[in-house]
Amino acid sequence: MAPGALLLEAHKEYEKESQKADEYLREIKEQSLLSEAVRQCVEAAGHEHEPETQKTLLRAASFGKCFLSNFPPEQFVSMCRDLRVLNAVRDYTVGIPLSLTQFKQMTIQVLIDRLVYRKLYPLAIEVCCYLKTPEYQGVSRVLKHWACYKVQQKEESDEVIAKAVSVKLADAAGISYSEIATKAYESGRTELAIKLLEFEPRSGEQVPLLLKMKKSPLALSKAIESGDTDLVYTVVMYLKNELNRGDFFMMLRNQPVALSLYKQFCKHQEQDTLKDLFNQDDDHEELGNFYVKASYKEQRLEARIAHLQSAVDEYYKAKKEFSAKTTEDEMRLLRFQRKLEEEKGEQLVGFSLHDTMTTLLSVGLHKHVEQLYKDFRVPDKRFWWLRLKALAEKEDWEELEKFSKSKKSPIGYLVTDVLMI
Repeated sequence: MAPGALLLEAHKEYEKESQKADEYLREIKEQSLLSEAVRQCVEAAGHEHEPETQKTLLRAASFGKCFLSNFPPEQFVSMCRDLRVLNAVRDYTVGIPLSLTQFKQMTIQVLIDRLVYRKLYPLAIEVCCYLKTPEYQGVSRVLKHWACYKVQQKEESDEVIAKAVSVKLADAAGISYSEIATKAYESGRTELAIKLLEFEPRSGEQVPLLLKMKKSPLALSKAIESGDTDLVYTVVMYLKNELNRGDFFMMLRNQPVALSLYKQFCKHQEQDTLKDLFNQDDDHEELGNFYVKASYKEQRLEARIAHLQSAVDEYYKAKKEFSAKTTEDEMRLLRFQRKLEEEKGEQLVGFSLHDTMTTLLSVGLHKHVEQLYKDFRVPDKRFWWLRLKALAEKEDWEELEKFSKSKKSPIGYLVTDVLMI
């Protein structure tokens, strides 16, 4: 007789309080097969489908363990756990008559999937908790499937379903509400999907679905609330392609943050669009700045001056007289530079006033420098230092002496310092 069978008989006799139990145990011990007998009883219990027979075999194994000092408990504990799960799914209300071998081959994950597909969510959750399956593989996964099924039901209102889902998933980790909301949207329940997205903490998951549902204003608001610049740009570019120009600008005007970011984009990528934005907003000062910047990109002088004239007009509309006067001075300087280039052949167009005067002094055109000094109201101190340095660098001492005697110096007579420059 096999050691396991002897141990089973020994346990039966023990329950009858018969001395034969001791005889059977001695026979097993004499052959040093008690450990093997315990293992055989445990394994036999795993292959039985009748719970009472399983219990009998496990009690026999437990009885045999009492006479062993170093028998590892893992096999016994694992078998008890597996049998409890198998008995639960073998029940006629579930109807999954798995053997232990099948259960081991299919793994617990597949078993949970089968329970989920049969919509046996409570049992699936109990199995996950009992087997201590990692939450993201167990309870959270089951709850996500349940929620996706729940939102497709037509019998209950959006508010009831949204509340039920939020309560059930409140303590579950790693569940994406956006996936559940997607199922609701695909089932034709757009409002329910929006309510569910309110529970999604990640804006990056909310926004794509809102755009898919054609809820562009809400998507833009969520992107701005997230503080993620890239996400805002994603929504803005989507709206730019989906909406006509007027509606697009109107939506941006209601969202100052998005409008500001779009203007930054246009400054580098779409200058004409930036101009249209300023026109729509009647932002004359920014339009003036736009024309000034555009003027520096023009190669032809006539085109540059035309842009500057447009800038002057916009500055006056914005009542920015200083900017307007400064731009007019720039236009006068450009015309003066072009005239001198034509007359003297010196390259001057595009130079600043300071550089223009320095260049003219270096080639001895003192009268033209005087004209610039008067026309542009250059401060006396600045003009004197500019002229002194230019004449000293040129070593034109005769002209320097003549200039120093022309009128009283506003900067004193530190000739030595000037000569040492």
